[in-house]
Amino acid sequence: MQLFDVILIGIALSIDACALTIANCATYGNSISKKKEWLMPILFALFQGVMPLIGYFVGYAFKGFIGTFTKYLSAGIFFVLALKIIIDIIKDAKSQRDIVEVSNQKKPTDLTLILLLIQALATSIDALAIGVTLIDLTFSVFIAVLIISFVTLALVTLALLFGKYLGKLFGKYAEWVGAIILLILSIKALIEAIAH
Repeated sequence: MQLFDVILIGIALSIDACALTIANCATYGNSISKKKEWLMPILFALFQGVMPLIGYFVGYAFKGFIGTFTKYLSAGIFFVLALKIIIDIIKDAKSQRDIVEVSNQKKPTDLTLILLLIQALATSIDALAIGVTLIDLTFSVFIAVLIISFVTLALVTLALLFGKYLGKLFGKYAEWVGAIILLILSIKALIEAIAH
């Protein structure tokens, strides 16, 4: 796995965090304190870096067992995650059609630290699985997780700064971008596995 692959992984992994940041901005609006605003990119980036590192060490512990089919495993993980995103998009679209707006529905008023931690954990579960694929890196895993964290930090910061505009512009397409990137990585890993 090369540097460019890790950057693409960072982009794909950060899509959910960006979408949640935009949703938080829309849902909680001006009631979010500046501290909590900036906790979003920091926490999302931290979790997106720590989870693949954990996945890497789990994968490394079983490297002797999975070493012979690492590329196939990578292709499978990328494919399953892409498929999961596509299924989630379809489910979300269906559930949005089924929702009936209630005119007096009360909006949440406070974005708590607990909620932010739960969101950061939830958006980084995929990163744990991706970490297993990092055993095939051509450079240090610590550099890889720093890149993933930095990409997440940068993209979530952009989502925070331009949240309302990005939501209108890319909202329904952002998750498709993540799915496509993961599918491309899956195909690439499969081709490399077959070529060896």
